Amino acid sequence: MRIHKCTARGERVLSYEGEVLERDETRLVVRAPWTLGEHRLPYVVLQPGDVFIETFYRDHWHNIFEVRAADGALKGWYANLTYPARMTKDEVEWLDLALDAWMSAEGRLAMLDGDEFAAAQGTLPTDLAAAARAAVEPMLADLRARWIAHANDQVAEKLTRRRWKLATAESCTGGQIGDLITHRSGSSAYFIGGVIAYSNAVKQAALGVSTDTLLQFGAVSEACALEMAEGVRCLLGAEVGVSATGIAGPSGGSAEKPVGLTFVAVVTPEHAAVARNVWEADRLGNKQRTADEALRLLLSALADQ
Repeated sequence: MRIHKCTARGERVLSYEGEVLERDETRLVVRAPWTLGEHRLPYVVLQPGDVFIETFYRDHWHNIFEVRAADGALKGWYANLTYPARMTKDEVEWLDLALDAWMSAEGRLAMLDGDEFAAAQGTLPTDLAAAARAAVEPMLADLRARWIAHANDQVAEKLTRRRWKLATAESCTGGQIGDLITHRSGSSAYFIGGVIAYSNAVKQAALGVSTDTLLQFGAVSEACALEMAEGVRCLLGAEVGVSATGIAGPSGGSAEKPVGLTFVAVVTPEHAAVARNVWEADRLGNKQRTADEALRLLLSALADQ
């Protein structure tokens, strides 16, 4: 299979060979080795022996490249905003619209070439420029779905190998962490349940968060997140507890604790960690980002042991 990368105007800038792995009426997946020598980018180092698993779509305005090292270790995913790919039996041609994104194996997203994308839109007909802008969110959703599937597989493997069980304690996320974990079929083997402790009374009665913690630090604090994670471990008999507490907004913020402030915590028999973030999305976006951060922190905590 011959693959051609083109400018938005259709001028070919790079051509290379790939091995077809899957093909149907709407999608083509090919395997292509990296052949250009070591290439250092701010977000990843590409090296000889790396392999790209490239997915092209006839009906989507993006493609996705999964990047793996020679030993099979996942480096991340690179997404390109494009016109729907032009596919024939022996060739695929895609027109780069200049906006790209990188999702690391750890779940960190980086948007790339935003200025170039803004400039390119001025050269497109109005309807095509609008379609390109509308395609950004589906591209990012594709990246996120791939990372969540990967992270869940890694969490499953690490918990199963240790014979550990997992439980969640959620405030601002309202159950979204448990929802992410149960995206994976078979998660009942290690995920035993969770508590949605939205009120302070439930945090205290069900999870054992102390009055002193709430009075001194408040419900949205590192101390409260740690006590929630430890409390759900004890309550449900799990080795691993994950918690989240924060201010999803749009109301409830202050100068000291702004809207978007969240704390997620993971506690295991040998490890405790907390991540503090201030998100700048709307209410639903802040909840989603917090749940994603909890999955990232869980994966990191398990990898450290």
